[in-house]
Amino acid sequence: MKKILLSPWLAIVTLVAVLSVRYADPQFVESVRLRYFDQLVTSQPHKEIPVQIVNIDEAALDKYGQWPFPRTTYAEIITELYRRDAGLVVFNVLMPEADRFKGDGALAATLKRHPVVLPQVASTASKNRTMGSAAQVVGGDPSGTMVTYPGVIANVPALQELAAGVGVVNTFPEVDGVVRRMPLVVMSEDTVHPSLALETLRLAAGDTKFQVKVGNGVEAVRVPQFGRVDVDGLGRVWIDYSNRAKEHSLAKLPSSFDGQVVVVGLSAAGLVQPVATSRGEIWPQDLQASLLGTLLNKTNITRNDGADFVELLLILVGGMLVIFFGVWRRK
Repeated sequence: MKKILLSPWLAIVTLVAVLSVRYADPQFVESVRLRYFDQLVTSQPHKEIPVQIVNIDEAALDKYGQWPFPRTTYAEIITELYRRDAGLVVFNVLMPEADRFKGDGALAATLKRHPVVLPQVASTASKNRTMGSAAQVVGGDPSGTMVTYPGVIANVPALQELAAGVGVVNTFPEVDGVVRRMPLVVMSEDTVHPSLALETLRLAAGDTKFQVKVGNGVEAVRVPQFGRVDVDGLGRVWIDYSNRAKEHSLAKLPSSFDGQVVVVGLSAAGLVQPVATSRGEIWPQDLQASLLGTLLNKTNITRNDGADFVELLLILVGGMLVIFFGVWRRK
């Protein structure tokens, strides 16, 4: 039995089996690799970003009343944020139905006065009218190159059309349900839509358009005044969760936001589901802030196209060296 275990041929068969598993890359291997990625991300020191978060939390509900607030209240909140020197407000609250309190007119008037980025959700069917897209596609046909959905759920037209920008907020979990990457662009009904973070970046940079380079998949996304953003073949970016934003309760705002981007979102218990991420469960606005910070700090992690081949080669060379020095040299 010992002779069989020390046989170089058994070692070679084992090496071939390991190479085959790595080449096939089943889910358990991918999960191990992703967990290692989590350790790399969460071990990084926190990075400051020019983004602040305003949470609609329990204290805010005590102050403003039952959720959802009348949209006249949304208008007041946005006005107050700009009065406190917000540079750009991202109001991460979807409004696909007319306000039951008849406050859409007041909110529309506020959107005319102040630039606000609103969310929309890619879905199995469309609802309301989207506002088009600021995307310029360079290269080939984008169909089949990026994450695609049959439809988009937009805000009511009176608000959708007056928003300074609108971005998709869909998450894209990995095989274990954890969100580590987010698409910067998605496609629906032959239109390329930006993510909420990309649309915010475009507006903060003062650009009217952004470019998407398409080849064998999505090769890059570019905001002219900001520069190129490296993405994977589906247009996704790895999120660096060490990018953290300052957080405030809507009920206790700072005296000044210092001209920074302000992302507003729900965090009150029972009103929104947290998102599973490398740093644990976080609120959707925290996710958007970390993604935006990743783009602003240019800390998105990229993986070379030839990385899989290099890993297989290293396993082969390392395995052969172990076999040579550990088995054949004993003979």
